[in-house]
Amino acid sequence: IARRQRQMCIRDREKYMTLKRFISSYESFLKFILFIMMVALAVTVLLGVSFRFAGSALVWYDEVAAVQLAWITYYGSAYASLKGAHISVPSIFKAFPLVLRKIFFVLSKFVIYAFLILLAYYGYKVLTLIGGETLVTLEWVPQIFVQSVIPVASCLFILSETLRIPEDYKNLVLQTTNIEQTGDI
Repeated sequence: IARRQRQMCIRDREKYMTLKRFISSYESFLKFILFIMMVALAVTVLLGVSFRFAGSALVWYDEVAAVQLAWITYYGSAYASLKGAHISVPSIFKAFPLVLRKIFFVLSKFVIYAFLILLAYYGYKVLTLIGGETLVTLEWVPQIFVQSVIPVASCLFILSETLRIPEDYKNLVLQTTNIEQTGDI
């Protein structure tokens, strides 16, 4: 029996390490995407300012920079969710007894998932409605591409929230760590 328990413990540890590797890879992926987007936004802004200073402003600059900023916001939200960096008040959550913490934990995750699923669904619905539209200043860029950030980032956000469940459960419900959440005020 002891050998069997050791084998189960080893398998559980391997699964945990696989999850940790996946989370690490996913975090690196989000960081890379955000880095590329921020560099692209910086280049766009520098080009826009330079051309405006030279007296021939770029027609597309404002629209493209606004889209890039929106994309950074959506993807950055998925990254912030993975890191547990959204605004929260875990001190109040931790003040409740264990039974209520468990109930509130499940309820809060349900509300978050419901919102994100609705956001992904209606983001997709928007894509079906704007089929032939393009950006005003760059007519070769379809609005479907621009607005695709909503359902795609919503799915990434759902994945981030799902990957955080074990850590959030340990920190908020079981209170097994002394580390305060980032969002605590």
